[in-house]
Amino acid sequence: MRLRAGWVVLTTASVTLATLAAAPGWSRPAASQLDLRARLNVVLDNAVPCPPGSPASLVCPAGTGEGVVTGLGAVTETYTVLLHRGPPFCTEGTIKRLGYPARWVVANKGEIRFAVAESAQCFGEFDLGTSTLAFTVTGGTGIYAGASGSGTVFQTASPSSDGKFRGAREWNGTLTVPGFDFDLTAPTLTGVANKTAKAKKGARSARVTFKVTAQDDKDGAVPATCVPQSGSRFRVGRTVVECSATDSSANAASASFKTTVRR
Repeated sequence: MRLRAGWVVLTTASVTLATLAAAPGWSRPAASQLDLRARLNVVLDNAVPCPPGSPASLVCPAGTGEGVVTGLGAVTETYTVLLHRGPPFCTEGTIKRLGYPARWVVANKGEIRFAVAESAQCFGEFDLGTSTLAFTVTGGTGIYAGASGSGTVFQTASPSSDGKFRGAREWNGTLTVPGFDFDLTAPTLTGVANKTAKAKKGARSARVTFKVTAQDDKDGAVPATCVPQSGSRFRVGRTVVECSATDSSANAASASFKTTVRR
């Protein structure tokens, strides 16, 4: 059964993530509790059937999501939203969002499991309004074994040309893992310094090389990216080079320097 647009403007659990300063090498103490703010891009497939034996009034769109979460890293999410139409929970022509589980897989680290609570009220079938649902962390695997926490999750989605719904889920709350310290320290960039070069007579640009590296306290050396990159041709005048590096826990550092090309 296909859902109308109003049925998929759903709210879901939200985890609050610490915002890191932009200065390279900035860090904050590690902690077993993570304040999270996670935004995952999601796709809802309304063509997925409900489990055998489900009432005809139940609709079960399956969702997948992905994104990067500071303090965790690259995250993929799977979940199945449960929507009940009409009685006994609501009146005819309205729907109720029932509780359902959700699962995060953190790349190369483990899983975090959530239970999203049901909505407190019913919604019209054509209602494009949104709501916020509570969540609790019910456990995890790998380094997240014994995980707990709570918060709220908010989701919006709209129909796309392939018949699916696309949008985002924003999680805000806390995540605690006993005996585990979350990595909240950004890499340190080195080699970020202003440069001066000379263009050949009559030339409008000069090739400029430089070396910027990044070191992380957990991951060791991590890739550093600069735009424009080393070896590019820089026009006569002043150009700002933007450099950045990110570790496996999605802690990001950025810095810039000026390259001046003179005739």
